[in-house]
Amino acid sequence: MRDLGIYFGTFAPCHVGHFEQIVRAKRENRHALVIVSGYEGDRGNTYAMSLDNRVKAMRQLLRNDKNVSVIKLDETEIPRYPHGWGPWLEMLAEKISAGIAALDFEVDEMTYYVGEEEYIEPLQNFFDGRWTEIVTHITMVDRKILGISGTSIREEPILNWDYVTRPFRRFFVQNVLVLGAPGTGKTSLVHDLARRYSTSYSTEYAKEYRISQHVAADELDVKDFHAVGIGQFENNKKHIHSPGTRKVFFADTDVMMTKIYMKMHAVGDEFHQLKSVFDYFIHLQNWSLILVLPPKEDVTDDGYSVTMHGMILDEIKLQGLEDITHVLEGESYRNQYQEAHTLVDEILKDGKDN
Repeated sequence: MRDLGIYFGTFAPCHVGHFEQIVRAKRENRHALVIVSGYEGDRGNTYAMSLDNRVKAMRQLLRNDKNVSVIKLDETEIPRYPHGWGPWLEMLAEKISAGIAALDFEVDEMTYYVGEEEYIEPLQNFFDGRWTEIVTHITMVDRKILGISGTSIREEPILNWDYVTRPFRRFFVQNVLVLGAPGTGKTSLVHDLARRYSTSYSTEYAKEYRISQHVAADELDVKDFHAVGIGQFENNKKHIHSPGTRKVFFADTDVMMTKIYMKMHAVGDEFHQLKSVFDYFIHLQNWSLILVLPPKEDVTDDGYSVTMHGMILDEIKLQGLEDITHVLEGESYRNQYQEAHTLVDEILKDGKDN
């Protein structure tokens, strides 16, 4: 057994092929360094897989594994490959030196696991010269063993879902938001769709908050709305990142809905005090599809539901989300469910399970 295995890449995302190489590196050596590299605006950003987010996901994947350390290598300030090869090697050496310093044993042999043949000679020459006291080995790995690549996953993430390691799946989840005034059946629709696709869903945080704080709906003040809005955002985020979420996630309301409730019930300048805060969190949300249930024709609430429905559509327009929004037109719940199911199938396309 050698001392230190080193495996580097962009990991956008980390798939099972990458993981097999990480397992190999830590089994053939006393310790392994997994170096996640990238730069601001790299190929991972399309799916919110920034370098920092990839590092966090990799550390989550390898948490509690004492034989592996995850290190970030930020290439933002150096030229892109191949022009930045020299500076990149220097940065890599610095990261490896820091990794070695954190170990409780001497490193006499280290092995680099690479997937590109063109890396072998430059790495061998550079590190033979950098650490003359350490024997350097370069091992070529077979990237075709599982027939999957990061490019294939980014192009068809749902179809290749099972190849993506769990902490990285959240970057490809298709998030579906269901909105509607009280009594429209949105909670039932969320539950049934989640059961249909064997995935997770979030509940309306405002109900939990009112129960825990012993506050009636008409007693909510600006501090309560702030707590409800942030709580709803975190509630949705928690379920998107949940191991129980598979390909698609359904949200029973979001921060937009809290903003609408606040606009309807807040007094004086209270709405304007929180508007920018809510807009910030609304901007952070990422929806693939928004389903809106219209008010029931026979509802008797002095126009409350109709007013709220109009405000929902206005807010969706304000946020520039009209292109992904569908108002369900079915006359019965069954028809609305079938319409929603068809729309969800469309965003999942060939990768749907059922």
